[in-house]
Amino acid sequence: MSLKKPYDVAVVFGRFNLLHKGHLALFESMFEKAGLVVIGLSSNDENLPAKFRMKAIAKACEAAGIHYKVVIASQPFELFELVSNMEAGSVLTMFGEDQYKLGKAAQRVYGWDTDVIPRLTSSTAIRGLIDNEEWDVLARLVPSSIINDVINLRKLETNG
Repeated sequence: MSLKKPYDVAVVFGRFNLLHKGHLALFESMFEKAGLVVIGLSSNDENLPAKFRMKAIAKACEAAGIHYKVVIASQPFELFELVSNMEAGSVLTMFGEDQYKLGKAAQRVYGWDTDVIPRLTSSTAIRGLIDNEEWDVLARLVPSSIINDVINLRKLETNG
């Protein structure tokens, strides 16, 4: 018998260009609180192609046993509107502490609860580790199931 989770859906929005353990910790925390994790993926032209980012998200979430759905959106409120139309029931927005204001905005507009987790690392830090070939540190900050994908995404960033 499974226990009911406090929320039906947990929602996050971001670029997720170079997925790392901080992102995965966020998704895991969301899944502890909700039956479905909706990951909004920014479609901004400055991001890497969505298909590559979605592949890394899928591999990491599946390895962690997270029930998830990726939704591509041009900006966070496009995602929030889609979720609000899903008849999702109880919704939680959850972000790393660097996006706390976005969570509060969703709370004001939709009345959803919001939560944050501490930031563990950043994509900028991951870029530096790859560029400087600091593989030992990189291996501590990127899930093993996607480390090669993340390195290849960085190559795609630098080679255009």
